Amino acid sequence: MSHPFDAFTEESLTVLVRVFYDRVRQDDLLGPVFYDAVGTDEAAWDGHRARIVDFWSSVLLSTGRYEGRPMVVHAGLPMIGPDHFRRWLALFHDTAQGLFTAAAAERLAEVSTRIGRSLQMGLAVARGEDAGAYRV
Repeated sequence: MSHPFDAFTEESLTVLVRVFYDRVRQDDLLGPVFYDAVGTDEAAWDGHRARIVDFWSSVLLSTGRYEGRPMVVHAGLPMIGPDHFRRWLALFHDTAQGLFTAAAAERLAEVSTRIGRSLQMGLAVARGEDAGAYRV
């Protein structure tokens, strides 16, 4: 496997998700949230990573494999807030920069930021919070 990846493929997205969630699990802010949501069982983490690969495959490769409802899932996690989103995006962007060429990493940054903003705004509205607090 050669790095950096210059294209989005099933392989490159799988590596991205694996490396990213390895980092998330070690992160002081994000780790506890994900352990609460996913648990500590490796099979549960394998399932989570597989769903997220399906998500990115659907977004970037138009495979249509992802059938989840991210807003519903995140709305069920009242402990997450603006700082979590900012940290998630920073860690994701950093991971992408380490694995992909500059152009591909920039595309991931653009798409993930747009998705993150949309998700944050939806959560703020659903929670009756000030959506301005969720700006990345």
